[in-house]
Amino acid sequence: MFHEGIATMAEWLRWRGTPPHGAAGAQGGLSASQSPDASPESTGLVGVEAPGVLLVDDNPANLVSLEAILEPLGVRLAKASSGEQALRFLLREDYAVILLDVRMAGMNGFETASLIKQRERTRNVPIIFLTAYGRDDSELVTGYSTGAVDFLQKPFPPEVLRSKVTVFVELFRAQHQVRAQAELLRQKEAEARELAHRAAGHIDRLRDFTARLSEASTVAEVCRALFEQGLVAAGAKAGAVNLLNDEGDALEIVDAVGYPEQVLAKWRRIPLSNPVPLTEAVREQRPIWLGSLEDWQGRYPHLNAYGIHESAIALPLLVKGRALGAIGLSFARARLFTEMDRAFFSALAHACAQALEQVRLITEERRVHEELRRRSEFEQQLVGIVSHDLRNPLAAISMSVGLLEKKGELSDMQRRTVQRIGQASERAARMIRDLLDFTKARLGGGIALHRQPTDLREVVTQVLDEVQGAHPGRPVQVDVAPDVRGEWDPDRIAQVLTNLLSNALAYSPPEAPVRVRTFAEAGQAMVSVYNGGDPIPPELMSRLFEPMTRGMLKEGQSSRSIGLGLYIVRDIIRGHGGSVDVVSSQEDGTTFTVRLPRLQG
Repeated sequence: MFHEGIATMAEWLRWRGTPPHGAAGAQGGLSASQSPDASPESTGLVGVEAPGVLLVDDNPANLVSLEAILEPLGVRLAKASSGEQALRFLLREDYAVILLDVRMAGMNGFETASLIKQRERTRNVPIIFLTAYGRDDSELVTGYSTGAVDFLQKPFPPEVLRSKVTVFVELFRAQHQVRAQAELLRQKEAEARELAHRAAGHIDRLRDFTARLSEASTVAEVCRALFEQGLVAAGAKAGAVNLLNDEGDALEIVDAVGYPEQVLAKWRRIPLSNPVPLTEAVREQRPIWLGSLEDWQGRYPHLNAYGIHESAIALPLLVKGRALGAIGLSFARARLFTEMDRAFFSALAHACAQALEQVRLITEERRVHEELRRRSEFEQQLVGIVSHDLRNPLAAISMSVGLLEKKGELSDMQRRTVQRIGQASERAARMIRDLLDFTKARLGGGIALHRQPTDLREVVTQVLDEVQGAHPGRPVQVDVAPDVRGEWDPDRIAQVLTNLLSNALAYSPPEAPVRVRTFAEAGQAMVSVYNGGDPIPPELMSRLFEPMTRGMLKEGQSSRSIGLGLYIVRDIIRGHGGSVDVVSSQEDGTTFTVRLPRLQG
C-alpha cells in the first residue's frame, strides 16, 4: 500500500501489473537519510512553470555535484538516492530528463530504467546514464536497450552535461507548450460551439417571436406575444411594458406579468424625472443592465429590490431615435449579461418597438379613414337633402314658365326671357337629379332600377330629339340596328345616352363629327358614342368615371356639368350587369362603348 503518503516499490510493481518479489527486497538499500517519505528538494506539483530534472544516485556527494552543475539552468531538481525512490517520484510528477547512475546499491540503474520504460506515462522520458566505472560494449548495449538516450562516464565536463540537459529541458518546454496550446484550442473550440449553439437558439427564438409579432394588430397582442414567447426566450420570471403617456412626461404600464399586485400598484405610473432604471433607459436611450442585487443597490440605493428579483434589465423601445417607452424584465437569479445576451435582448426590444409603432400607424390610419368616411357620408347626406329640397321650388318655376308660354300676350323679348328661364330650370333639374343619383349610389346601396322590356331604338330616338333640341346647330350621325331589345330600365338607359351624347357635343368643336351607333354582339347590346374632338388627357383617363371629374373646355365651348355624369353612367350600367369603357387618341377621336346583357322580356 502507501507508506506515509509515498507509494512503495510493491505499489509501483502492482500498479504496473508486475507482482512484487517481497517487501524486504523492495525496500532494501534505503538508509535513514534516504527514507521513502523524504521529499525531493525543490519538488513542486505538476504544471509549475520550471521543468523538472530527476537526479538519481546512491552517493550523496554525486547528487550535490550534479545539483551544482545544473543550477545555472534554472530548472527544478529532484534528488533520489535509490531507484525505488526515483520510481516514487515519477508517480507524482513528470520530468524533462532523468540523470540515472548505473551502479547503485539495491536496484541498479538498468533495472530502474527498465521499470520506468514499462509504464505508459514515463515511457518517453529521456534517460541519461552516468557511471564512474569503465564502460564496455555490453554495458552500452544494455543501457540503450533499456531506453537510454545517452551514456556519460564520470568525470565529464560540466558544460557537456548542461548542454545535453538543456536540449531535453527545451524539448520538454516545447511539448508542454504544444499540449497547453492544444488544450486551449480545445477549450476555445468548445466555447465557440457553445456560443454558436446559443446564437442559433437566440436566432430561432427571435424568428418565432418576430413572426408572432407580425400578426399583432393591437398593443395588447404585442404584449401577449412578448410575455408568451419573449419572456420564455429571455429566461425572465416577470416583465412589464411601459409606454410614454400622451404628454410624454411619464411612463405608464400597459401590461405586465409575474409581478405582485402591490408592486404594480406602486409603479403603474412613473414620472420621467424619477431616477429608476426604466426612466433612465428612456432618457438615455440605452439599456440598463443590473446583473445582481449588489449592482442594483450600488446604482439605486433608494430602491429596495429584495424579494422582487435578483437581476433586471430596462430596455428602451426606440423607433428612429424616438422613445416609445421601455420594457422591464426581472430574473430569479443573478446573471452575467454577455455580449450575446445583450445583443439578444436589444433585438427583442427593437422587434417590440417596431411592432408597437406599426400598431400605432395602423390605428391612426383607421382613425383617419373612419373620420373621412363619416365626413364623406355627412357631405353626401347634406347634398342629398339640399338637392331634394330644391326640387319643389324648381318645379314651381317650371310650372310658371309653362303657364307664361301658353299666354299669347308676350312680346318677343318676354318670350325669349321665359324660354331662357325654362332652359335654366331644366339644367338645374338635371343637376339636382344627378346629385340625388350620386347620393343614392354612395349611401343608398346603388341607383334603383325598374327593369322592363325595352327597345334600344326607341330610347335612342327619344334621347336624340331631346339633345338636338338643346343643340340645334350640331348634327349627330345615327346608326341604330333593328331589334336590339332587352330587359332594362328605359329611363336610366336614356339618362346614360343623354350624358354620353351631351359630353360628346360639349367637348368637341362645332365642326367635329358626333356619331351614335347601336348593335348586338355575342348576346350583348352595344352602344357607342363617338366624337372627333381632341383626345382625353392621359392623366384624366384613370379617374374619368370618378365623381366630380370634369375635362378642360376650350375657348368657345360651354358646359354646366358638375362632374357626376360619367360616374352615374358607370353606376347605372353596372346595375344592369354591364360595363362601360373609353378609348381616346388624336388619330381616332374618343369613343365610349356601353355593353348591356340582353335579358329578353
